[in-house]
Amino acid sequence: MAVPTATDLTALNEQQLEAVTHGEGPQLVIAGAGSGKTRVITYRIAWLVRELGIAPETIAAVTFTNKAASEMRERVGRLLDAWPLPTFVGTFHRWALVQLRRYGERIGLHRGFAILDTQDQLDMVKRALEAEGLAEESFPPRAMLAAISGAKNRLIGPAEYERTAEDFFSKKVALVYRRYQGLLNRASGIDFDDMLALTVRLMEREPEVLERLRERARYLLVDEYQDTNHAQLELVRILAGPQANLTAVGDEDQGIYRWRGAELQNILRFEHYFPGATVRKLERNYRSTQNILDAAGELVAHNRSRRGKTLWTDAGAGAPIEVYRAADEMDEARWIVHTLRAYAGAGSLSESAILVRTNAQTRSLEDELMRQGVPYSLVGGTRFYERAEIKDLIAYLRVLRNPYDAFSLERILNQPPRGIGKATQELLRQEAERLGQPVWDVLYHRELGSFSARAAGALGAFRDLIVGLQEETEVLPLPALLLRLLEATRYTGLYSDREPDGRARLENIEELLSAAQEFVEARGANAPDDDLLTAFLDHVALVSDVDAWRPDRGVSLMTLHSAKGLEFDAVAVGGLEDGLLPHFNAQATDDEIEEERRLLYVGMTRARERLALTTCRRRMVAGRWQDRLPSPFLAELPAELLDVQTSPGLFTPDRRGAEGVRSFFERRPLPGVRTADGADAEPGDALRRGSRVRHPTLGEGTVLALEGLGQQGKLTVYFDRAGKRKLLAKYANLELL
Repeated sequence: MAVPTATDLTALNEQQLEAVTHGEGPQLVIAGAGSGKTRVITYRIAWLVRELGIAPETIAAVTFTNKAASEMRERVGRLLDAWPLPTFVGTFHRWALVQLRRYGERIGLHRGFAILDTQDQLDMVKRALEAEGLAEESFPPRAMLAAISGAKNRLIGPAEYERTAEDFFSKKVALVYRRYQGLLNRASGIDFDDMLALTVRLMEREPEVLERLRERARYLLVDEYQDTNHAQLELVRILAGPQANLTAVGDEDQGIYRWRGAELQNILRFEHYFPGATVRKLERNYRSTQNILDAAGELVAHNRSRRGKTLWTDAGAGAPIEVYRAADEMDEARWIVHTLRAYAGAGSLSESAILVRTNAQTRSLEDELMRQGVPYSLVGGTRFYERAEIKDLIAYLRVLRNPYDAFSLERILNQPPRGIGKATQELLRQEAERLGQPVWDVLYHRELGSFSARAAGALGAFRDLIVGLQEETEVLPLPALLLRLLEATRYTGLYSDREPDGRARLENIEELLSAAQEFVEARGANAPDDDLLTAFLDHVALVSDVDAWRPDRGVSLMTLHSAKGLEFDAVAVGGLEDGLLPHFNAQATDDEIEEERRLLYVGMTRARERLALTTCRRRMVAGRWQDRLPSPFLAELPAELLDVQTSPGLFTPDRRGAEGVRSFFERRPLPGVRTADGADAEPGDALRRGSRVRHPTLGEGTVLALEGLGQQGKLTVYFDRAGKRKLLAKYANLELL
């Protein structure tokens, strides 16, 4: 190895420098929003290599999104110049997938296992529900899949889940979980949660493999540590080993993924999991104005589950935060688009973003953006690789790679139509189950005499098609293979370019060909090509919504969750109403309320210079107007930093500044229950079982149960239209009828 060249550390502030030059052992870097966490990680890698002479092949860095990983690789490459990159810089799931492709057979994985996307998983859950005789109306597939995902994130398998299931719903989940996992195994597939759980199992069961992996990650860096779940914590603990040369960077105030398994305690109790750890804080912000930082900081200070920090900047106070009280969502959309255009002036709108709590809120905003002729990019719509025609072609590629991928095989049996109807497919599946063999073995190795002559002929033709294409897979480059696939299947004949929908689908197919060509070119001439098809399929499986984000296409429109890790000159956060933010499904516990507060904090700190917040007096929900109350979070913002404006449609005076804030937001006090005349009432005094109440979003209902006293109490209410819900009394916003 060449003699290390000194790394220029003058670009670092004092706190960053301390984190970068940390010695041996674990350290946690609490990095506030915009405080330069990526700079710390990349400079630390360069410092380890250039200053300490650490071999790059013993350094690994993991993060959560492809976008963050790509930025990290690019910065590390610039800092190391001619030096080799670390052994790995990428996402958790990419790292896990690499190990499972290398060593997965040691724990029983098929070498060509497929990765199911969310829709595939839902389809498999539906099949499991049907097999167990459970109705989707009573056991929604998404709820069942979320429960299964939660179990896998906690490293709980079907057998253990079944042993510990106590309530009615959990026992039904246990049945579906067992059936789902069986279907997954027979389909030679894994889901995203399996990637992490199986990698943990691999490291626990194969000491030799673990030693190899530890050698490649003697210095481990983890980004966005607050978003780790239990499986990721165990992965990091096992990989870091007793030496634990671990640098974890994160911010508990930006932990917004509890709903998908992230455990905030991983960062709050870091010293417990990694004894002797050094904890440092980055509090200097390089992104936002001081007004934005102060408002966001005062908001999140209402949370109890945090270490605490005070962000500061030398960028100046900046403009006040505009708050708009809209009459309805159309009025809200008009004001937001007009305001963002005013912020941009003669400049580009590509540095502007509209952030919302739910995807459903984008409709009125999209309508207004189109009406005003403002270009925009929507993040979180139908993902390119989830469009039907693309999923069909990817399924073909997956079957060519591994014909035992039963899920993909069944998708393409009759796509395009070739005379293999649903009855024939069901008979084929039953025959496979009767023989205890995979569907492909029934097709490939057995006579098809149990089928009608017509069906047997169609199945045989399909088998010959796949076998022929498999042979060509060995010799054709990936783009050429796709072209040959389209030709052999006559797939494009499904769509006519004379019809708008058909033309769009054909354009999507052309885009897939381009994606394949770009993937091959990006790998370079020196990249191994022995398993290029698998590499491409893995790439497709790991692409996320934000990877398709195109900031050059005008205003970015996305959910608050999707905005994590991004920043813009101007940001508008819409829908600050009780029931939307905080969302009515996340008001049962203090932990849920705190996560909703962190979500708004994340949205506010995406803004560099200008920030606008809006709330509606009424909103159309399911075709009916519903009165709305402002989010309680608005009352937690410092009034002196806000410029409050009122829509003329509200027929109230337009009052600005601190007095306007108080007159509006303090009309609706934080206590969760009011009497019919509007006076505050303590839940324990005003409510009892059987009380009739009204919620601004959920409508009228009956109190079923009360737990605890005062504002910390919990209410169980059966709403006439929305069903049974649990609410935290402090935020319930119930009116006693």
